[in-house]
Amino acid sequence: MQGTILIIDGVATNRIMLKVQLSAAYYRVVQTDSVANALSVAQRCCPDLVLTAMTLPDGGAADVAAALAADPSLAQVPIIAVSGQNDNASRIEALSAGIDDVLHQPLGDVILQARIRSLIRSRSSRDDLSLQHEAAQTFEQPLSERECLAEIRNSKVALVAHDAPTAAQWAARLQSLVPYHLHSHQIGDIQQLMTDPVPDVIVVELTKTATGPGLRLLADLRARAATRNSVVIAIPSPADANVAAEALDRGAHDVLQSGFNVQELALRLSTQLQHKARNDRLRATVRNGLRAAVEDPMTGLYNRRYARPFLDRVARNAVDCDEHFALMLIDLDHFKQVNDRYGHPAGDAVLVEASNRLLKQLRPVDLLARVGGEEFMIVMPGLGAAQASEIAERLCRQINATPFQVAGIDEPIHVTTSIGLAIGGGDPCAGPSRKSRPTSVTDLIADADRALYGAKDAGRNQVTLSSVAA
Repeated sequence: MQGTILIIDGVATNRIMLKVQLSAAYYRVVQTDSVANALSVAQRCCPDLVLTAMTLPDGGAADVAAALAADPSLAQVPIIAVSGQNDNASRIEALSAGIDDVLHQPLGDVILQARIRSLIRSRSSRDDLSLQHEAAQTFEQPLSERECLAEIRNSKVALVAHDAPTAAQWAARLQSLVPYHLHSHQIGDIQQLMTDPVPDVIVVELTKTATGPGLRLLADLRARAATRNSVVIAIPSPADANVAAEALDRGAHDVLQSGFNVQELALRLSTQLQHKARNDRLRATVRNGLRAAVEDPMTGLYNRRYARPFLDRVARNAVDCDEHFALMLIDLDHFKQVNDRYGHPAGDAVLVEASNRLLKQLRPVDLLARVGGEEFMIVMPGLGAAQASEIAERLCRQINATPFQVAGIDEPIHVTTSIGLAIGGGDPCAGPSRKSRPTSVTDLIADADRALYGAKDAGRNQVTLSSVAA
């Protein structure tokens, strides 16, 4: 089954015909006949989409939308209304009431199926983002409608038409109805659409003479990283249900099936931009949550949770490529004394500055992670013992050569560091000398740790190379 669709229609023959039509496309179909029953039936069947007649025995499609919106679990379910006539005024009224689209009878199977696929796909994407948001343990509250409206006021909208005069005319007619920044383009200037900042919404005209290029542009926009999260709205000109259906299947978020209508476009822009604002906020909080899970909040370095998988990848690549890599464990000497004498805020400042000093000496491919209170790990792909030892000595000097100046502390703070160095990687079949070296990442970490304690036992402020390093 592709999903569950709730049909609401007071005419039994209409429900039967729609059920046959949708069942043939492998949807599970649930039926009811009134607004009064809509909410209870929807709560039982949890539909992926609602298909309702515009007019019902006890109300209409707008009443269905209001009933579902009252239940948070159903508020985001997409709704398609079916009208007995192609009436622009009633369509605008329905869209204003929160209906996602209005189709008119006779109901073409091509556009109906495409619209259902598009709306269910969009809802699934939003649901996936919401689940990722929860999994990342982010706690920002979702945007309210007022916050959404405030956030989208400065949105950038690109109007892409077959010719420049049409695009300019669209912009002129639309400008008085919306607060957005409107930019007109011809169908061939995709390069301008990629200019940063990319548009929040791209409206594309699909004419008879440029249907092919327009449809290819839709697919291109959805595939490119720069515009992947931009909203795409297609406008067949003249109206063509088959072209509209093709546009939806090519990735358009929305279509104006009846051609350009300035009021309808203004409504669809507002709705789609509100969806985009919420989705962008979810994506941002997911990224922030995932980043927080692998970053040390004080120094901005990666933490142990990130460092170990990184080390595992470097170790595998080193064996595959018959290369070595270096692992350093670094500990600031007598750091407890810094905290005890100067206070923890001063100690934190020393840790941040020490991180910066170490980081400046490393290559972009290297990893520096904070893995404990005053403990750091460095992973350096492609280095053998000689090069790694030289770098480790330089890192040691970066810490001990210059005292730390901390705001609020009159005297400079002298800090030294000890470093344990181990070498991993290489060809596991390289001969007897290789056999004595650690054969797993766990062994390598233990070896570097022993080297670190060796440096401390030898008096601190120095580098100790593992006795089994190559």
